[in-house]
Amino acid sequence: MSNFKKHYSHLPNGSTAQVTLGTNTQASNTSEYKQGVDHERSQNLLKTAWKNFQSGHYTDVKFIVDKRTFHAHRLVLVSLSDYFTPLFKFDEKGNGEIILQNVSSEDFEILLKYAYTGQVDVTPDNVQSVLIAADYLSIEFVKRECITYMKSLIDVDNVCDVLVFSINYTFANLQQCAEEFLKEHLDSVSKTETFSLLDPEYLFSILNDDNLILYENKKFVKKLERESIVFKSVLRYLTARLELNQTVFELLLTSVRLPELSNESIKRCLKEFKDMSKNETVKRFLKLNEIAVKCIDKRKRDHSFLTELAAKAKEVPETWFRPRKLSTFNIISRYSRYAAGGEVKSCPNPPMVTWNDPYLEIQSIDLWIRLWDERRVIGGLKILYRKTNSQTKPVFFKGSHQNSVKHHFIEFQPHELITKVIIGSGWLVDRLGFETNLGRTYGPYGGPGGSHYEEVALSSPFSYLYDINCESTKTQGTDAIFNLMLRWIEFH
Repeated sequence: MSNFKKHYSHLPNGSTAQVTLGTNTQASNTSEYKQGVDHERSQNLLKTAWKNFQSGHYTDVKFIVDKRTFHAHRLVLVSLSDYFTPLFKFDEKGNGEIILQNVSSEDFEILLKYAYTGQVDVTPDNVQSVLIAADYLSIEFVKRECITYMKSLIDVDNVCDVLVFSINYTFANLQQCAEEFLKEHLDSVSKTETFSLLDPEYLFSILNDDNLILYENKKFVKKLERESIVFKSVLRYLTARLELNQTVFELLLTSVRLPELSNESIKRCLKEFKDMSKNETVKRFLKLNEIAVKCIDKRKRDHSFLTELAAKAKEVPETWFRPRKLSTFNIISRYSRYAAGGEVKSCPNPPMVTWNDPYLEIQSIDLWIRLWDERRVIGGLKILYRKTNSQTKPVFFKGSHQNSVKHHFIEFQPHELITKVIIGSGWLVDRLGFETNLGRTYGPYGGPGGSHYEEVALSSPFSYLYDINCESTKTQGTDAIFNLMLRWIEFH
């Protein structure tokens, strides 16, 4: 290190440098070297280039775009994209003037500013054209920024425009994002004027997917709602595109799994589209649906087709016999049982599970409160579930309303789901309370006795209380609830 001397006279005022000391092994095992790194050098280079671009100094290439002339520096543009290197080689013997096609002068000006400053200025009005220009000139950073910006602008009214644009120009990442938005808001999007801009075959590819999962209010749509939304979306599209031929009508109607819908649901959908209900193609598909339903029912009973029905079923779309898949789900109990210590009655086993249909949702809960040793406890519990394919609503009922001192009735809104349960548990179930995804709290109902417990929905993308299972026993002459277990459902 002796005789080491630092020389910084070459650095601009205010600049910073990093010096690395080491051994130059190529020259000698004992000689030392230094490496200074000026962290402001690259920025100063860009600033200087930008000033000279603005003043027109030292430029060595001229671009003609839409009859406008842009003077620039070859070195800056070569550093911008691989597009320019072969372009300049081709013009090596020319006069330094290049006519640029397929890019507007406004967009080229924005891209030139980015080349010299690293800043790209886009707005909702110019982002599409800037993206096309950046793609044409292979400017990857600007492409990514434009696509990210367009994703942030997607809404119900413009998502179909974005889809058409991304498909036409093959921006797969943007298309995927728009498709996810479409599935999350299909019912609302299908009501917009731009929905009819979608290509019918593309729309079919989305709606006919066996794995189609739709959303509403940020939650998965169950089977019946899903097909109802698909059916209405198809009817809206066909109403707006009456010029389409019969083949296209048939194609889109095929994408609706009509056998999944009850006759009542089909009638409700068609009531909104009276002109469609008179359409001959629609009428024919409704008759095919009747045949399909009979075939499916027959197959469920004895796994075979009646000869006559099988012959008619040849015209039925093959997909109608293949139900769509539900998203992956699990019904889970945390193995916590409440009021299950056996103080009132022996309960070595969990309560019997009643339901396992993933489409079930709790519609309402009745709680009857009774007195036990002058303490309030749950005497009766009734849960009514929303209808699935069956004509009757599933009901769970344990205990009794006899000798009750208070009755509580909770009715949940169509998209309201329980995400938290509060339990008071001792020898019996003392109280129950509920919180929902809509931020509402119900209860707790019952008495203050017992220990306090809480269970919340699972930490998956979508989870809620699936059911409550319990038993009842007579104590002091009246029913009471005990051995209670909660089950949660989660979707992935």
